[in-house]
Amino acid sequence: MTLNTMTSPRSIEELIAEIDECFVELDMTAAEAERLGTAPDELDITMRRLRVPMIKAPVEVGGDHLHLADQFRYFEALSHANATAAWAGFNHAGAAGMAGAILGDEGLEALFGNDPSPVMAAVSAPSGTYRRVDGGVEVTGTWKYASGVRHADWAMLTALEADSAAPSVRLVVVRTADATIGTDWNVMALKGTGSVDVTVDGAFVPDALVVDPMVGTLRGGPMYRLGYQAYVSAENLGFTMGQCQRFLDELTTYACGKARGFDGRLADRGAFQYELGKGQLAVDAARAHGMMRFREADELIRSGHVLDLDEQRGLVAMLAYATEHAANAISHLFHFAGASAIFDSNVLQRCFRDAHGSVQHHVASNIVFDRFGRSLLHRVDETITP
Repeated sequence: MTLNTMTSPRSIEELIAEIDECFVELDMTAAEAERLGTAPDELDITMRRLRVPMIKAPVEVGGDHLHLADQFRYFEALSHANATAAWAGFNHAGAAGMAGAILGDEGLEALFGNDPSPVMAAVSAPSGTYRRVDGGVEVTGTWKYASGVRHADWAMLTALEADSAAPSVRLVVVRTADATIGTDWNVMALKGTGSVDVTVDGAFVPDALVVDPMVGTLRGGPMYRLGYQAYVSAENLGFTMGQCQRFLDELTTYACGKARGFDGRLADRGAFQYELGKGQLAVDAARAHGMMRFREADELIRSGHVLDLDEQRGLVAMLAYATEHAANAISHLFHFAGASAIFDSNVLQRCFRDAHGSVQHHVASNIVFDRFGRSLLHRVDETITP
């Protein structure tokens, strides 16, 4: 294997400093991303320069191997600067991280050998099929919600074996040049993410880029053995916190210059001051709760512990709870902003919509509260059942 792993892993402080240095260019492309429904070329260039896909990848393939708490911090900072970069970027990072952990040497060479930061979209739902052929598989199907795929070079897709009574599951890495990328992305929120369909019709994928997810990881440690929802929990919550904090920051500035008729400045209204203070505290509380739980999980992961199902359910339930409460906090405040906040040119409406869009993601669905509650009940049942 001839991977370029000469680059040292970047610390979270270095990574956030890089985002801060690029804040202006990231911010300038946010509105255009919404108009285009994907990252514009300038944003794609910036994301590649920042090597966003590599922040979750194992050190062995040239990645930064951030653990959960640092992933949370990273994507909050990136989301605060540009929602499209963060949402598409965490899909790219999750895919590159998993590819780096599970592929064999030949597959790593194909992905990382000539590109120190391959841009790869991913879809976890097994909505396509594969057939075994000489030297690999043929893949067919349509996968929805491939965030960031319109500027990706690869797509990691989940497929079931065709014509099998007990189909096995495979992860297949397909070149986007061998797929048809959809264009229909008419949505209320997350407009710039380009989370369109990917359609593949009999594309050949070599064995080196086909993996049985049940076999386990080859490198990177316990973090890469998390189930999908726990694996993406930190990046998802980071996105929401970034959008909610950007909303609060922008609204604070807006209120100091906004007057409505003869009623004076918004900043001088006691009712607004009350809701602003309470809203900031709610977002701070959600952030602190998330950071505490991610740090607890990281301590276990770094010790070599593989989080069990109940521990992972606890992480995902926290994600859903914190996401919901942070988004609700800014909902109360948006009402104060007035009619000018609903125009596409106003950053407040964009942050408001994208924060609420994050609540719709299935990993933040309130169904996880049911599962977490069942886990709590099961623990008690085990202690009282004779």
